[in-house]
Amino acid sequence: MRKVAVPPILMVLIAAFTLSGCDTLKARIELNKGNKHYKNEKYKDALYQFQRGLQLDPSLKFAWRSVALSAMTLYRPGVEDKENQGYAETAIDAFKKYLVAYPDDQKAQEFLIGTYVNAGKYDEVLKYLSSQVKTNPGDLKSHKAIVSIYLRTQRIKEAYEWVRSHIPNADAEPYYLVSVYCWDKAFRDATITPEVRSEYVEIGLAAADKALQLQPEYFEAMVYTNLLYREKAKLQTDEAQKQQYFDKAEEYRTKAMALREKLKQQGSSFAAK
Repeated sequence: MRKVAVPPILMVLIAAFTLSGCDTLKARIELNKGNKHYKNEKYKDALYQFQRGLQLDPSLKFAWRSVALSAMTLYRPGVEDKENQGYAETAIDAFKKYLVAYPDDQKAQEFLIGTYVNAGKYDEVLKYLSSQVKTNPGDLKSHKAIVSIYLRTQRIKEAYEWVRSHIPNADAEPYYLVSVYCWDKAFRDATITPEVRSEYVEIGLAAADKALQLQPEYFEAMVYTNLLYREKAKLQTDEAQKQQYFDKAEEYRTKAMALREKLKQQGSSFAAK
């Protein structure tokens, strides 16, 4: 029987394909082992198996999510030892690699942002989110996340400017959140001067007013407008002006109570149906 000669280049390609398929099979076996460990809450073992699977076949990019979730679960916020910090870095790196391949996975992006925040990497997450909104300026979730991180790190003015510059009419909630942090700063921070306190009160009132323009029946925004006017009244040295701002506060308190009653009655009417 005559043997057919196989060209050397074809032999190389067949061998490469065979090895590649073998590595993929081995990789999937490792990933399956990782899944079993993860289900049994053996997260360290799961992490090892997922990483091993990706080493064998880096093309299985979906597995970066499993690496990230395992490392995120192992990470303990506030613990500063090297191993624990390594879990945070591993989770962040894996989520980023996964999102390059699967950019529409909103839950994975939320996990990534949460890991950044839990690890106290605020500047890094702001840099990441800023790059996201450059490529997708209409990404409201990322814009709101930036505002939230600015507020969480007490960069209240930066938060307010970001809302005004990037999402001025998109949503009432970011404005409301700015007003909350402004009131908290004015009411609780004993280290700031009356001038700085007054500045925060004015920013807060402007933010609450904008929230109410966008959402007129915003109960919480009315409540904080009331509270901010009370702080403004306390800063006045003229008694007439002080009373004027206390009256304004009372006006918004009354509006808020009336709105709450209205919403309660609407809720009762809806339930009755």
